[in-house]
Amino acid sequence: MSGKKIGAAAIGGGAGAVASQIPGLQLLNIACCALVVGGGILAVYLALKDDPPAAAAPYGEGAKIGALAGVFGSVLSILLGLLILGGLTGAMGIGALAAESAEDIEALSLFSTIAGLGVIAIVGFSLVINVVFSTIGGVIGAAVVHRKAPARVSG
Repeated sequence: MSGKKIGAAAIGGGAGAVASQIPGLQLLNIACCALVVGGGILAVYLALKDDPPAAAAPYGEGAKIGALAGVFGSVLSILLGLLILGGLTGAMGIGALAAESAEDIEALSLFSTIAGLGVIAIVGFSLVINVVFSTIGGVIGAAVVHRKAPARVSG
């Protein structure tokens, strides 16, 4: 895969991941992961928009670019989620240490354990969901971006 296609996958996956973190806008993912699918479509558009007309749509290439966009998007979503979760855990930790209460420190410990298990589940879930739906977006993008070659007339 060329550098242009990898860059397009990074941009498309990143755009879907960032959009998925915006409050309110993230509700679009309720509709069959629309933002993730959109990231796959964007990646394929950026990668294939300058390709010459062809007889058949490059569905396989679109699927590959979409899947790679899903990996990039998943990694970025996970990193953004960890930053948010780390901020919450840090704020609770400062509060628990300031209170110096055994109950507060125990609550922080329990929260940290649950958060750690949640992160493991989110990483696996995010990777699978983002790759699957971004691949679907890649195939849709290949159909949308594809330009048919002119028909040859025999004569």
